[in-house]
Order: sequence, then C-alpha cells, then structure tokens
Amino acid sequence: MAEIVKQIASGKSLGLEYTVHDRTGTVEGTDTRSETEVSGSVSGGHSNIPVSGNVQSKTTNYQNVYLKDEDGDTHTIELVDFLVPCTAGHKLTFFLLKSDGKLYGEYFAAYNHDTRQHYEHYKNARSEMFPWKWLFIAVGVVGVLTFLTYVFDSQSTFGGAVMLTIVAMIIAGIVLWIVGLVLGFLRSMSVKGNPAFKQYKAALG
Repeated sequence: MAEIVKQIASGKSLGLEYTVHDRTGTVEGTDTRSETEVSGSVSGGHSNIPVSGNVQSKTTNYQNVYLKDEDGDTHTIELVDFLVPCTAGHKLTFFLLKSDGKLYGEYFAAYNHDTRQHYEHYKNARSEMFPWKWLFIAVGVVGVLTFLTYVFDSQSTFGGAVMLTIVAMIIAGIVLWIVGLVLGFLRSMSVKGNPAFKQYKAALG
C-alpha cells in the first residue's frame, strides 16, 4: 500500500496522530479465498482406547479487489477477513487509516457506490491504533531491568536470571497487551467519530 491516496481527515487520539485517506476507482475484478488452520491433538482410537483430544480450526478469508483509478492505474486492494461484495464495473471507495506518520496503513472501511452500501472492519482500525512500538519497548525494558537485577545478585545463577527474565517479560507482555487492546479500541472509536470522516461518508450516500 505504498501508493499515494487522498487524505480526507486527520486527528489525534490518546497521544497518537492519525490520518484517514480514500481510494476510489472502478472494480476490474475480484477474487476471494479461504484458508483453514487446524490445531490440537487427538489420542486413542486403538487397543480399545477411546478417541480423545481437542481440535480447533480457524478460517481466514482473503479478498483481492483490482481497482482502476481515474488516472487509469490499477491497484490491488488486499483485504483479510474483510469482504466487500462487489463485481466488475462497480465503483468503490476504500478508506485507509495511517498512524504516526507511517507510509503504510490498514483499510478499515469501504463504500459501494452502485449498491449504496457501507462496509466497516474496525478490527483493522484497532490494529493500526494499537501501540505496537511502545509494547515492544516496554517489554524489552522490563526484560533488561529484570536480568540486570538478578544477574548481579550473588544468590542467583545466570540460568536463574535468564528464567526469571523470561517469566517477567511474559507477564509484562500479557498485561501490556491487554492495556494496548483497550487503548487501540478507544483510539479506533475516535477515528470512527472523526467529524471530517463522518461528513465525508455521509456525502457519499
């Protein structure tokens, strides 16, 4: 998604600056596929031992939309678990969210001008607004401080310091992940309620 798109809104939410862009064009074609990942284990089933276990499956849906813009250039819009019903000849507008001045972002909404239907996938907006950089930095700091604390402790061994560091980083990662999810959600709601973005969507239909 390195191509230039038109900025339609901007804002700042809980310390993070963001911009919303649109890409409008005519659908030349589209293709979809699904991939199912199976995980778990099964045991038994022989020597009169009953079958037991736990098997889980997760299906991920992919869609590629080939969109020709007003300059005649065709762009491939790659969507994951975000399906936009359309067919060749339909006019679509996709909305792209970028945060912290990044060149890349996430498509999180779309509008089909022919069917007059809006489609939203705010999971992508929450992911874009998630504090990934600070999560990794904070976990790394916790790891370094924990390791230095125990490695110089005369009662701790090097292996023990490593194990305690790993445990501390896992705990910190879980706690900060939950905090990040909440922060990403609140930030995405700010994007959804952005006045310029809402006005632009309303003008489409």
